Amino acid sequence: MYLLDTNIVSADAPTKRQVGVEAFAAWLRANSDRLYLSAITIAEIEAGIARMVRIGARTKAKHLRRWLAAVEHFYAGRILPFGVEEARHAGLMLDRARAHDPGFEDIAIAATAAAHGFTVLTANERHFAPLGVPLANPFKQLPVIR
Repeated sequence: MYLLDTNIVSADAPTKRQVGVEAFAAWLRANSDRLYLSAITIAEIEAGIARMVRIGARTKAKHLRRWLAAVEHFYAGRILPFGVEEARHAGLMLDRARAHDPGFEDIAIAATAAAHGFTVLTANERHFAPLGVPLANPFKQLPVIR
């Protein structure tokens, strides 16, 4: 099972779509039953939408809000909360990675993956590597799911 980092989910956002992600998008659809999100990802995307509203980019915010609703619908039942077990993992990771100064969001996503025995899919290997969770960068190589 895989927990998608925010940068992986956002690769398909209407404001960030990139050329060449078609194979990745097809892979996501084909393997959706094994892919999960963290509630932290929802918070990060909401923060981005709020920022757009604050700076006056209301049309972009509207498109992102619609896209986020579709993401939440697509991952219904597969959005994992950040609870006590995840917080315990996060505390251990905070100590382990202190010298690397990771952000709370990355720690919370990694802790959620650790609590559930998942691998993190991220393009941000540098931030996740010191956290001690299995990770894969699907933009370098799509994982083979058996």
